[in-house]
Amino acid sequence: PRQMRYGEHTDYTGFTILRQDAPGLEVFIGDQWVPVPVVPGGFVVNAGDLIQRWTNNVWRSNLHRVANPEHSVRSSGRLSLVFFTGPNDDTVIEPLDVCVSSDRPAAYAPVRADEHLRQKLAVSNV
Repeated sequence: PRQMRYGEHTDYTGFTILRQDAPGLEVFIGDQWVPVPVVPGGFVVNAGDLIQRWTNNVWRSNLHRVANPEHSVRSSGRLSLVFFTGPNDDTVIEPLDVCVSSDRPAAYAPVRADEHLRQKLAVSNV
């Protein structure tokens, strides 16, 4: 199996803005890992776990990983510029009213942003 540079995970925060200079980023779609193309000068924007909670699963936090690319396309290294967004620690995270209905009841209990992060870190490999 291919070696991972960074194992599969979702991002804990709001949006993640990523500029990548080499292949390797993959997202899990359906039942398979799909490579994210490198677009020169482009950015990848991931919705994180907080966006999933706020939108009551309308927008999903995507499972992704960074794999070592095949030897033929491997560069000497990988440089990624990553910016994570998120609310203040004391912000209460709960599904937005516009995303909750009788057909789509709230899937998440309210939680403070700092507690959400603590819970995620407690079960991660970090």
